[in-house]
Amino acid sequence: MKKKIIGIFICTLLITTILPITGTILAGDEEDPEIVDEPDDDVFDYLDIISAWFYEKEGEPDYLFTALKMKEINPYHLKQHLTVHWEYNGIPCASGLHIGYGNPWFSYSAGYGHGWWFQEHYQEITGEYNEETGIIICKIPKSIINNPQKGDVLENTYALAFGRFGFIGRMGFDRAILRSIFFLISGKDLVDFAPESTDYGRDYVIQY
Repeated sequence: MKKKIIGIFICTLLITTILPITGTILAGDEEDPEIVDEPDDDVFDYLDIISAWFYEKEGEPDYLFTALKMKEINPYHLKQHLTVHWEYNGIPCASGLHIGYGNPWFSYSAGYGHGWWFQEHYQEITGEYNEETGIIICKIPKSIINNPQKGDVLENTYALAFGRFGFIGRMGFDRAILRSIFFLISGKDLVDFAPESTDYGRDYVIQY
């Protein structure tokens, strides 16, 4: 009996030490997110990323959820794109909340591809945000992100928050001059990338 207990203890110890080394975690949450950003003093609070994570629900296996935690959610600023990114089978995918000008409008979208015209495939999805916690949730049908299956891995995860400017912004360009002017005046940037200390966050393994 004593040998059996020792054997169980050794197996448990091996499992708890080997799994973190792999760098692939089954599911993140607010306490253990896949993406963590370092504190930023040079980014506007409403674009300052805290963390981001992926998760699924057993009762809704056809959906992937992304959560993005911001330092502040404030719609009364320049147009904002608050997004989570990953790659599946080498194809870039993303989800996010987009906030418009003035009396703000909110829209959520997700999809795959990157580039001009028909190279991108994004659709409107459902989502929610909480101003008190700063957390944005996107509910993504797996069918619009190339149907990842149980055991598949989402790689090269990161989060990106940025402001856009009018028509040029809608075409996919940053106005570097305007960003520079804002930075010179306020000492704050209009773009935040997470994580900053490494190229990407942790991978995520599809559970259902």
